[in-house]
Amino acid sequence: MRTIHDRLMGDFQVPGFPLRFSNFPDELDLDAPLLGEHNARVLSDYLGYAPGEIERLARSGVLFSKPT
Repeated sequence: MRTIHDRLMGDFQVPGFPLRFSNFPDELDLDAPLLGEHNARVLSDYLGYAPGEIERLARSGVLFSKPT
């Protein structure tokens, strides 16, 4: 068993992986993004949207994200 920390659910126990490899780290960063957490980054970095356009989309309800 190993303890996992989730931003929303806190700490809880899950079954560990049954196989161990000598050069594999004991702990992995398993922090999944929340719904819509990277909206602004994807729209600006990859699609070239301006900050004002992203804000307008968020205010109008086109973009949705879960609060942290």
